[in-house]
Amino acid sequence: MPRTKSHRERLFQPVGEPGPGARIVGYLRYSSDLQKATSLVTQKRAIQAYAEARGWIIVGWYEEPEQSAKHDEIEQRPIFAQMLTRAGVEYDAVLCYNTSRWARNIAAATKSLSQLRKKRVWWATVDEPWNIDMLQEQGHSLGWGIAALGDQDYSVQLSKRTIAGKEDRARDGYHNGQVSFGYLPPDYPQRPKGAPATWQPPRTAVTPDPETFPALVQIGELTARGYSDAKIADLLSDVVSRTARFGERPLTKDTVAAIRKQWFPREFSPGCGYGTIESPSGELVQGQHVAAWPYDVWQRMLEVKRGQYHRPNREVKRQAHEFSRIIVCASCRHSLRVQNQPDRIYYRDTSAIRKLPCEAGGNLQVNSAMVISQFGELLASLVLPDTWRDAIAERCKASGPDTGGKRLLARRQALEAEQKRAALAFTKGGLSEDDLDSILERIRSELQTLPHPETRDVETRIAAALEAGETLGDLAGYWQEAEVDERRDIVWSLLTLEGLIYDLERRVIAGVIPRPDVLPVLQLAVGDAWEVRDGGLWRRNREQLPVRDLTRRPSPTPFALTPAQQREAIALVRSGKTLRAVGQVFGVSYGAIWRLIRSDPHGRDKEQAEGRKGGEA
Repeated sequence: MPRTKSHRERLFQPVGEPGPGARIVGYLRYSSDLQKATSLVTQKRAIQAYAEARGWIIVGWYEEPEQSAKHDEIEQRPIFAQMLTRAGVEYDAVLCYNTSRWARNIAAATKSLSQLRKKRVWWATVDEPWNIDMLQEQGHSLGWGIAALGDQDYSVQLSKRTIAGKEDRARDGYHNGQVSFGYLPPDYPQRPKGAPATWQPPRTAVTPDPETFPALVQIGELTARGYSDAKIADLLSDVVSRTARFGERPLTKDTVAAIRKQWFPREFSPGCGYGTIESPSGELVQGQHVAAWPYDVWQRMLEVKRGQYHRPNREVKRQAHEFSRIIVCASCRHSLRVQNQPDRIYYRDTSAIRKLPCEAGGNLQVNSAMVISQFGELLASLVLPDTWRDAIAERCKASGPDTGGKRLLARRQALEAEQKRAALAFTKGGLSEDDLDSILERIRSELQTLPHPETRDVETRIAAALEAGETLGDLAGYWQEAEVDERRDIVWSLLTLEGLIYDLERRVIAGVIPRPDVLPVLQLAVGDAWEVRDGGLWRRNREQLPVRDLTRRPSPTPFALTPAQQREAIALVRSGKTLRAVGQVFGVSYGAIWRLIRSDPHGRDKEQAEGRKGGEA
């Protein structure tokens, strides 16, 4: 077969429509409201009919919310960017319903099609006559440019009308968007019989929620008394909040902080009794809803937080971390967060703070240097036999079809079917609008995180595994010499997202989940200390290793103040000064003052110190 030349410097780059049997994916974009969500079915049906007429095989779907299409940068659209990255590897063509579904920004549309053209991937719309080669033909490119500009202008004008409508609604004192914590959505009346199609219910203010409104009032009062967000969350541990990401769960310091910063519950003016609405233009107007925090209370809240705030000593520089978004707790599988200290870096489990379950306690941490060293030891222990190439080829052939890909495809189909059933139930009156939004939000969140199944043939998988094996042999020696950015790239090339499972109780790597191309190589290279199961490598007999003794604590630091200074410091705290201000008077840290108050033999001021300690940390 003659070799096809590639002229990447040429402006005219025809791709050519693929023949029968080509692998394609469909790109779908929907909105958060019901009408556009149900149009998802229409888009998918049209794409399926278009592909079947040409004998193409649909290997996956990429679905994205509508609001992301307005961005200039492709990186701001994660699902869209993921699809472009996999072009030419997992699929040969991509179909979308029309140009407005592809992008409402001409810069993003032009850049994305240029990337597809360089990868020789076909693109076409099924409801419009456009395809990637037609855009380079004389006359048609001008028509497509006008259509793309029209889509962009529609997005801009729609945004302008939406902002104007929200501004008008805010100036009348009514909320925009989701209802804040502590309040119930308005009870709108039903459409009267014989009302025109344009009938809209009258604007109605939100009402206090009898279950959560008292907690909202307490949040303001406790903040005004100097309590930290974490302490408030602990005191109101029986109160449940609802978020789109985690659903219903107890209050955490993050949710308390978000609630505390809202204008909505604050009294607009002294004695009016009504809350505050912040309009899209930033203007504050009096709302029609009942305020939770009187004017003097939220003024004290601001004063307390200003006293607790301290400017960082140095500019915080954004830096890379080798295992960020990769390392998870072995007990709860929640991601470990990076915690920077002056002389070291930790990966910390914050499940306890976020009120998420964890059998290990949810508050353990590990030094990043230890994880780096242990991962380097794991790489050094990998030894491939002399005949590893033949062995990997036999493993790939024996494995046959990718069962993991079938499971992913089945899960996607189940979620899509559930989405259709929810939309149908709403149209028949079986679901309320709030229940529908909750169901669709959960389904879309899982669909966005669910990887697309691979449909590569055996030969392609063998070639990719052999390439991974060639690279793996040099990584062990390079690991210790590499910079932070280089080590991060090594980790991301070997492991999947959340692919390093770490046992914080025993301080060992419990398991790793490699990328599909790397898994056959690691299966062949690992020693007896590891076993292969569940698509990853797992340490044998991990349960027999000793558990950290969490009862051992260092002895308390002796006080640097004289007895007279200690009595004076306690008196200043009782007078209302913050712990940090008192510490500055005596030249010690606020932690020293906090320990002093905690050690008061009479037990006074302990609750006050407990509330201030977290707020000044």
